[in-house]
Amino acid sequence: MADLNLDRRRFLQILLVSGSAAALAACGGSGDGALQIDQPSPAAPIPDTPTSPEALAMELPLSPGPLMGIGPLQDSGVDGIRIPADFSIRRVAVSGLTADTPVPLPSLGIINYPWHIFPDGGAVFDLDDGGWIYASNSEIVPGGGVGVLRFDSEGQITDSYQILRGTRRNCAGGPTPWQTWLSCEEVPDGKVFECDPLGTPDTAQELPALGIFNHEAVAVDMTTRTLYLTEDEGDGRLYRFRSSGLVTSINGRQGLDMQNGVLEVLEIEGFESGGYQEDLRQARTVKRVNWAPVVSPERAQGQVRAEFQRTNGRGAPGTVFRGGEGIWIQEFKQDERLTISGAPNPMRAVVYFACKGDNRVYALDVDNDLIEVVFDNEQLIAPDMAFDDVDNLTVSPMNDIIVAEDGEAMRLMVMNPNGPSKILLQIPGGGSELTGPAFTKNGKYLYFSNQRGSALGPGIPGLGTTYELEIPDKYLTMI
Repeated sequence: MADLNLDRRRFLQILLVSGSAAALAACGGSGDGALQIDQPSPAAPIPDTPTSPEALAMELPLSPGPLMGIGPLQDSGVDGIRIPADFSIRRVAVSGLTADTPVPLPSLGIINYPWHIFPDGGAVFDLDDGGWIYASNSEIVPGGGVGVLRFDSEGQITDSYQILRGTRRNCAGGPTPWQTWLSCEEVPDGKVFECDPLGTPDTAQELPALGIFNHEAVAVDMTTRTLYLTEDEGDGRLYRFRSSGLVTSINGRQGLDMQNGVLEVLEIEGFESGGYQEDLRQARTVKRVNWAPVVSPERAQGQVRAEFQRTNGRGAPGTVFRGGEGIWIQEFKQDERLTISGAPNPMRAVVYFACKGDNRVYALDVDNDLIEVVFDNEQLIAPDMAFDDVDNLTVSPMNDIIVAEDGEAMRLMVMNPNGPSKILLQIPGGGSELTGPAFTKNGKYLYFSNQRGSALGPGIPGLGTTYELEIPDKYLTMI
């Protein structure tokens, strides 16, 4: 996530539009009001990727979701936000409040947890009673953490509370298939914390084995027992953590052991040891990747890389990804898995991740170890729509890839992999960024925040406002 200082977009932060990874997990129903999921099946080994006699495909066979069918934007009547026709939007939280009103009123009743300052990355967790929870980070230091809004089956807010406190600059993160939230600290010695959406700050757990660096976001692939993590640094890396096995998680469900495993960095063939793909045309072509062990994973990686360069005269392991941001995983059903020329496995799962330093979104085929750039600023419908820092990223249940903008235009984009993309919504006024996009399990609602926006009007500085965008039913069918 972008730095916050006293300039127009960095207000009060110390220190691009984002993207995909851990898919929203399904919930079972036990009738006790707790979060439910199916128990994970035994993990399969990470597939090998032998060289195929076929020529390697130039592009991954990726398709957009139904939201690519939206029309022009128009005024929603709420805080100057522009949305497509037939969509609707409401304000659900303002920093210091938890309801759709800009000032405290007696009618609000007791507020258990005043909504936090600078809301950032988020995710939705569905409940078996038909309701759901939206978890959201607070990107401030000191005093970050995670707060949640709880909704009933009618979409009304019934509770708000904190599930992590005392951390620093909680930027993005990611949900797990076992229904916990992984919150990431974006500081040089940052860590990841696991939180229970139905828990308290006391139930949260620190996860140093996931690496010590400027953490941004994380995605989980249960099949291979692997986590993928982005790093928000100009010379950052893409990491994966291969878990040692299964354990009982903080919410009592079976999840991955995130205290024991192997931390590695991705290397694109031909761009190892600090190499970077300068040529965008080349980056848009599918490349093979390998994984290398992280040097001194128990230490802050920015410092480790600097020392490695001085000592060895070359870059530390890993290809450079400039300013890693959002990450999300898109998993395909058995009958949706397409074959790829030159690859041994059908395309089961793709990790999307955004890099703000060069405004690129990458797609990583996790079973075939293939990567390509699937979005850059030449891939928007209009030439004057260039994105300013791709940032948070999410994927809907209908396979719509949504990327947020950390820039003055303040937009959410519907990404069309390797094709012309569209703008989903825009908040005029600048001075902030859009954060935390996340869908409910049925795809009906999309939550997001204007991180430093105010409910008093466009362009008026504030401490953060969170919204709910309702998606028309015609866009809730897979294409």
